[in-house]
Amino acid sequence: MTKLIHPKLSYQVRGVLLDVYNALGPMLKERYYRDAIVVGLEKRGITCEPEKDFEVCYEGERVGLYYVDVWIEEGKILLELKVSPEIEPIHKAQALSYLKVTDADLAIVANYGSSSLNDVRLPNFLRDKQPVFEWQSKSTSEGLLYPDLVNHIQRACFRVHYILGSGFLHQVYRRATMIELRRSGLSYDYIKQFPVEYEDQLLGYRDVHLILVEEKVLLTVFALKMNNGTLAEQLKAHLRRMNMKLGLLANFYGTELTIIMVRV
Repeated sequence: MTKLIHPKLSYQVRGVLLDVYNALGPMLKERYYRDAIVVGLEKRGITCEPEKDFEVCYEGERVGLYYVDVWIEEGKILLELKVSPEIEPIHKAQALSYLKVTDADLAIVANYGSSSLNDVRLPNFLRDKQPVFEWQSKSTSEGLLYPDLVNHIQRACFRVHYILGSGFLHQVYRRATMIELRRSGLSYDYIKQFPVEYEDQLLGYRDVHLILVEEKVLLTVFALKMNNGTLAEQLKAHLRRMNMKLGLLANFYGTELTIIMVRV
């Protein structure tokens, strides 16, 4: 039988979670539940800190920040709050990623978006496990430009997702991907702005976040739940402006990395 981690504290915390649900009901903004939970915990003598920040590092380099919803008893419990019809696999995957970053003992995911309080406990069994990344080349379309380069880029992106996991912001994955490209011996340029022009007239500048790899492939790294094709059309426009033929969209949102090839 698996030994429960901090059973008494977990019982007390769950009591607060349930009290908050019964008092406030479902489907409010997360911050209301967070603030109410902090009040309930503190009244019971349980130390906690909302929105505690942690550095996210990749291969020893800082790539961004992550904020814990509620940090309890100096890391005995990490509390993640959701307002969703149900606790989804991505929510659990995110909590596991956050355990790696914070080294907390236990993550609890609590959902306030359904007809009753839902919560899951996720112990930190990751401390003694060294991630071993194994790569198998992805199949590419026949006649694809730069197949070896595309394979190297895909490998870099998949390794970033494997090491970091789910649940971070775009810029975290973007910075980590550039670190991995560099470690792989691939050259790149990071493009932050494009001019907006019409009929040879400069209208202004638009912010972009594009990684030009080996001056051949344009890579976009992001983390979005939905992608309705607009990003692909935007990437096509960038490719045409730069007189290029191939781009990659790498979406780090889900439990699995998704890479889409865009050609013009």
